[in-house]
Amino acid sequence: MFIYFATLLLSLSVNATVFQVQGIDQQIREADGIVIGHFLHSKSIKLDDGSVATQMFFKMNEEYGMQSDFFGMDEVIVHYPGGKLDDLHVKVEGVPEFIPGENVVLMIKSLKDRYWGLNLGFGTFRVVNYGKDKLIVNSIFPDDVRTSQIPFAEFKKSVRDIKGARLKQVVHHEYQTNPEAYGRMPASEDEAKNRSIASKIEEGQNKRGTELSNFWLIAFLAFAGGAFRLSRRAEPK
Repeated sequence: MFIYFATLLLSLSVNATVFQVQGIDQQIREADGIVIGHFLHSKSIKLDDGSVATQMFFKMNEEYGMQSDFFGMDEVIVHYPGGKLDDLHVKVEGVPEFIPGENVVLMIKSLKDRYWGLNLGFGTFRVVNYGKDKLIVNSIFPDDVRTSQIPFAEFKKSVRDIKGARLKQVVHHEYQTNPEAYGRMPASEDEAKNRSIASKIEEGQNKRGTELSNFWLIAFLAFAGGAFRLSRRAEPK
């Protein structure tokens, strides 16, 4: 059963979050996107409705539903309710915490042009090595075999079977390793699409401008060459 994802957008005074165990297959079905990657850093922001949210930045290694190749993204911002901003500190139980560089699997929902972590920490899994095997371990129920301690290869197969597509390898872009230096990354696919369209228009304008410049340069050189040949013919022999 869905775990009250709507609490992400409710009031600030959230004291406790109740989770009901469900199999990972159900979470895969509910997710708009799935990300395998590692945690970079986080920061708190104030949303338009005045509530506080935490933006968590992740480097993507594999993904489903994020269209990283189309938008040229190798990092993603995932939002969670609550956070600490100036003197305001809003604590929401169940929001996951990460260590920089930690490998994770994230279930993601797209709401109001932002990506949100599906089911808070219940939709978050840590990737761990267990002997020769690699497992994903749930952040809320690490010992429950229905939703945790799942072989990594088995999880990827479930994504393929349920979503009808494989997790896609993400191409890394060095220029995106410092989001602050290059501007905020798109919070959602819609925003990324707008940027992509704008960049294509600008690229087309620049290309047309270059073509026109080249045309006039060639025309000028042709005219100058013709004038030079005429002047040579007009010289007395």
